Amino acid sequence: MLRALIVMLVLLVPTFGRADDRCLDGDSALADQRALAALRTATDGACPCTVASGGHARADYLRCARQQLRNGLDASQLRRPCARNARALVRGSTCGGSRVACGGVDAMQVVSCRDASPSGGSACGTSSRRSETACPQQTFCDDVVTWTAGTCLDPRSAGPYGVGVRLMHLVKDSVVTPGTDRVLDTAVWYPIAPTSDPVDPTYQGVMNAPALLDGAPYPLLMFSHGSCGYPAQSTFLMTEIASHGYVIAAPPHPGNTINEFPTCGTGPAQAASAQERPADIRFALDQMLAANQDSSSPFFGTIDPDRIGMSGHSFGGFTTYVAQGQDSRFKVAIAMAPAAGPSFKLTVPSLTMFGTIDSVVNLPNIRAAYANSSAPKIEVELEHTGHYAFSNGCFPAPECNPPVTLTQDEAHVLVERYVLPFLQRYLVGDASAESFFHVAPPGVVVSQDR
Repeated sequence: MLRALIVMLVLLVPTFGRADDRCLDGDSALADQRALAALRTATDGACPCTVASGGHARADYLRCARQQLRNGLDASQLRRPCARNARALVRGSTCGGSRVACGGVDAMQVVSCRDASPSGGSACGTSSRRSETACPQQTFCDDVVTWTAGTCLDPRSAGPYGVGVRLMHLVKDSVVTPGTDRVLDTAVWYPIAPTSDPVDPTYQGVMNAPALLDGAPYPLLMFSHGSCGYPAQSTFLMTEIASHGYVIAAPPHPGNTINEFPTCGTGPAQAASAQERPADIRFALDQMLAANQDSSSPFFGTIDPDRIGMSGHSFGGFTTYVAQGQDSRFKVAIAMAPAAGPSFKLTVPSLTMFGTIDSVVNLPNIRAAYANSSAPKIEVELEHTGHYAFSNGCFPAPECNPPVTLTQDEAHVLVERYVLPFLQRYLVGDASAESFFHVAPPGVVVSQDR
């Protein structure tokens, strides 16, 4: 079962919205999402999605699923306005027969899905108006449209590679205090052969496993952590990206890491870090590219120097603005809940993401920086979450207050839903990933300029 299905099917919480709201709208939106997910859980448990060769399997499945819907309505676990959504979900299922979900995308990037029966001669196909892809791993057209955008690539699911992790011990001279060493023990995630070897609990990968060269050279993504953060602060995202064929390198920013708490958050520490951070990133990138050419390095031949991206969270978002402006090797930029000034801008293809209830950074400044940035550019606003949607953990705060706000797992799948397709589209050059930005899950607002 997909990891995403596990994390999204959260326990049902009491509906705290208005009874007259439309489904997935207004004050009831978040509770409706969870209620529909809980109904999906109940249906999956009571109505096995078996594949049969015919007979009454399809009718049996639909009958069972409808009963689960009635149970949910009778118990007031699902609001009446959501009954139509639930029925549509069931009708779009391939369960109960030898059917397959066909994800479709037309020339205008309109995403669709239909369940086809190969035995009936209506298997997935491509016409002059629409390209279709068979999605045998998906049993609901709702997932095909919402989460794969008709492509059958589900960013919530791990990719075909295992994930290895190494720490590169790097030392550079300080920008602020020349003659002082800055030790950058840089975490690097990379593709390896699928394995059952033990996963390191901190870095969520197999330590020091040999890189898999079959798919190399891979794109490289640099990542800058937030203020008082650390390189492994967002392993949920690093490991997901690496499993799809990327190398990710995340250096620490000494003086502004969790190891220096609480002084890491003081004005002087942040002012110094603002000067040191871009140089840290450029130095770590230099060393990664040098390792790529060194036959004695475990990263020899693993990196494509023409496909390099820059990313960061919070203060790391600030670092992203500055570093991509200083270094032409960066071909794309991803700024997540960035600490931005109103005159900031990104000059390469960019993805800007933030939570709409962020209490840490200045949202008007982020929007202004997005307006200043060069096209192509995409802005993704995540409702019901805030600053820590992009990190593993969340601190007790109004924006980290489930069930009123998203849980970390709920926020993480939304982050993955956009970061991986953006990289596929603009760093790898896969035009099929374009459709991901033309359809959005509930609670997400997308703006774009091509």
